[in-house]
Amino acid sequence: MMKNISSVAKEVGLSTKTIRYYESIALTSEPIRGDNGYRYYNKRIIDELNFVKRARDAGFNLEECKELVH
Repeated sequence: MMKNISSVAKEVGLSTKTIRYYESIALTSEPIRGDNGYRYYNKRIIDELNFVKRARDAGFNLEECKELVH
């Protein structure tokens, strides 16, 4: 099931701005874009965001998180 960025942000506990930033630095996979340009997230990307959130909470920096995700 595809979800929009606001519902993913609530589910994962990150701001929409943070999710967009993680995408921009290729920390997570790119979401699917609708014809309207909106981002739609699948389970894999939501799992990546949950993983990064837990890693950041555990003290890993963004570069370390990138290595762990990829």
